[in-house]
Amino acid sequence: MQLLPNSKTLKHALAVFTSLVISVAGGLVAAPPALAAIPDSVNVTVHYNRPNGDYTGWNVFVWKNMNSGTDGSSAVFNFDQPDDAFGKVANVTMSGLTGYDSLGIIIRLGDFAKKDTAAGWANNGDRFITNFDAKGNAEVWLVQGDEKIYQQAPVVQQAGPKILSAALTSNTTLSVLLNTKYKLTGTAGEGFTVTGSKGVATIAGVALPAGQTESSTVLITLSNPIDVAQSYTVSHTSLGSATVNATTIYDTKWFNNNFTYTGNDLGNTYSREQTQFRVWAPTAQEMKLVSYGTWTKGSTPAVVSETAMTKDVNGTWVTTVNGDQNLLIYTYKAKFGTKWNEAVDPYVRATTINGALGVVVDLNATTPKTFAATPKPTFSGKSTDAVFYEANVRDATIDASSGVDASLRGKFLGLIQHGTTATNGKTPTGIDAIRDLGVTHVQLLPIFDFASVDEYQNNQQNWGYDPLNYNVPEGSYSTDASNPVTRITELKQLIQGMHSAGLRVVMDVVYNHVSSASEFSFEQLVPGYFFRLDPISGDLANGTGCGNEVASERPMVRKFIVDSVEYWTTEYGMDGYRFDLMGILDVTTMNQVRAMLDKIDPTILVIGEGWNMGSVLSDSQKADQPNLASMPGISAFNDGIRDGIKGSVFNASERGYAQGKLGNSGTVKEGIVGNVPYGSGIGGGWGLTQPGQSVNYVEAHDNLTLFDKLKASMDGASSAKIKKIFELSSSIAILAQGLPFIHSGQEFMRTKQGNDNSYQAGDAINSLKWNTRTANADVVNYFKGLIAIRSAHPAFRLDTTDKVRAGLKFINAKRSVVAYQLNGSVSGDSWSTIFVAHNPNAKSVVVKLPGKGNWQIVVSGGKAGLNTIKTLRNAASVPVPAQSTMVVHN
Repeated sequence: MQLLPNSKTLKHALAVFTSLVISVAGGLVAAPPALAAIPDSVNVTVHYNRPNGDYTGWNVFVWKNMNSGTDGSSAVFNFDQPDDAFGKVANVTMSGLTGYDSLGIIIRLGDFAKKDTAAGWANNGDRFITNFDAKGNAEVWLVQGDEKIYQQAPVVQQAGPKILSAALTSNTTLSVLLNTKYKLTGTAGEGFTVTGSKGVATIAGVALPAGQTESSTVLITLSNPIDVAQSYTVSHTSLGSATVNATTIYDTKWFNNNFTYTGNDLGNTYSREQTQFRVWAPTAQEMKLVSYGTWTKGSTPAVVSETAMTKDVNGTWVTTVNGDQNLLIYTYKAKFGTKWNEAVDPYVRATTINGALGVVVDLNATTPKTFAATPKPTFSGKSTDAVFYEANVRDATIDASSGVDASLRGKFLGLIQHGTTATNGKTPTGIDAIRDLGVTHVQLLPIFDFASVDEYQNNQQNWGYDPLNYNVPEGSYSTDASNPVTRITELKQLIQGMHSAGLRVVMDVVYNHVSSASEFSFEQLVPGYFFRLDPISGDLANGTGCGNEVASERPMVRKFIVDSVEYWTTEYGMDGYRFDLMGILDVTTMNQVRAMLDKIDPTILVIGEGWNMGSVLSDSQKADQPNLASMPGISAFNDGIRDGIKGSVFNASERGYAQGKLGNSGTVKEGIVGNVPYGSGIGGGWGLTQPGQSVNYVEAHDNLTLFDKLKASMDGASSAKIKKIFELSSSIAILAQGLPFIHSGQEFMRTKQGNDNSYQAGDAINSLKWNTRTANADVVNYFKGLIAIRSAHPAFRLDTTDKVRAGLKFINAKRSVVAYQLNGSVSGDSWSTIFVAHNPNAKSVVVKLPGKGNWQIVVSGGKAGLNTIKTLRNAASVPVPAQSTMVVHN
């Protein structure tokens, strides 16, 4: 998923993020316009008004803002000045603003529990002060929910006493929040009434929180349990009314005990004799199965029938349609009050074009004849034995230089067309080129049904991190998006073709958010259940930066995720999964995914983006880097080695170890040992027992390509020098302990022309230019050589922390050259002792070898492979060429 450093809200509010996320659907958040330079020191009087009068916990967060580049320091100020007629007052002072564009300001609750602007997290909503007098003074007036900065006090309508909100806290209790303090009167019901859609509920009692004689929170107890299929309103004779938020009951033990369905038949279950339908919708009053007529291109099929469904166990509804219903087009309708919501079946496996309507499909008829008979490539199941190659289906073949047939470019089938070459007629492209590289796994960017591409068109490009129908292949990658069967069959053919070529297939899955929360099928059927809410505002939580985050900790959401992964595994034969923004999901869900896969095939690999994200889950629950030790068999991207080698991905000009920032050598060493707790001053803060849980990389689909990053950070460097640093950077990650990860085209120095956010930049930027593989054949061969060494020699693939400690020893070297030896006996390697050195210096550095003797050089000066480049006779040291990697062995 693409990450964005210039989203000011996320940058400051979520500083613990390793990465900062943009909305795939909404695009970039615009920075404030550049204005005249501001004074070095400023003093700002901030007047703040909240119409409901509740200022508890609110404060002022300010920072030195740069519209592009790196922001400066920040500070927090309280509303500790005397109140005025407008509201609360704070005095803000900052110095050292020379060179910055403005003073950023956020009014926040606590430590970013909430922002006061209506826009919220997803749309930024930060304010920027630029109007200072000559002495750096300014006075501003701010109003809750209003992004405008006023230069004089505006007129604000103050709210009278009223009910602000109400929520269920159990199946018999409600918590009502007022904008004023309330004292009990002792009257029956205290003037409150609770009304359901089927009538008035009986109130058993009204109370205040324990120990309080007046409070803005009022607790109402009902005589009978609520009906989850009803909507409720709480009203008061003088305080108005509010709709009761029933979603809070979703997290109660009572709800989970009564409405968690554990069967394996959600969705449609097809046979030639009949098709059974089961949908989970516990809060719906009624459910219908809607059947549609035949779909024809360019028209919407007509409704044929609506069949009432029967309420069944644990909140599910069922019905059966007799006869062979293969290719029946259908949806569900759910009734809430007087409103009917129509939705595609969340568990559906086939759809009409653009995922608009569900389709029943005979899956047996979608399977290629030899699919089951095509064996998976042999693989140990150890992540350290894998080499991942990340590719996008469209990007890989859409360019004419791919040599793929025009009708198959950008398609599932195009990616497995053999015999294709670049323009010179010699350089292999596509699957042949990938196989030639020596990788073990091909990780495909999203191939499920996503929303951002119109499947009627064939000229749109998008990475696809905006899920629509999770269990349906993306139609734009098929040769006929209008045929619900074609996309399924052709994806199976792709997987079969990869397996035949000796390549395993990894699926990039995006269970952390959806394209549109309000339109998502689960939301239509069980409003408020699938997504997390901000515990204070009640708005959608947005730790993803994409407008919503999936509530994986809820039993039926967790079940959906596990069921979905199981489906892709059993039906399509997937060999691995890459979890986008895995840190938004919870540890229990990820462990259940791992346990389910182990039962099917323990050689299936799971990796993910383990960034610390969101504020709803506790840190101990997040499936992120610090909790990897609690998720054995699951790996995470190591941004430490990534940024240590090449510099921060959020600052194009920042250099890393490879470009000569020698202070990064410690971080690089941590990556080399697979981020395990190695000792000798080398950290490993994740507490791993498996180095394979560290995914080592310097380039991925996110951010600048490595070539573009080096070009930006090595201003004016020659092509030859960039190539040397490029090879050095890549070799560190490939040879490190752990799981190496390569981005498609990295092996021939792919460029996206400096675009670090190309998720919808089009084919001109994103497509693989295969002629570049010809031009940089020497770099390709270097990658092949490194991968061959890693594959042939288990000393580079140690699979436990103990083996890393015993088998890898760092050697002190001059000028921060990172040098280490690998003891072949620990892993049974045919090479007795292996010596590796990474020299980022502009000059050659002589490094002492582990012992005096004859040594074989296999990596040096842009050459790598299993064959000896040169033999060192009776040598005790070796000069490591400038800005390069050396590997020798005896």
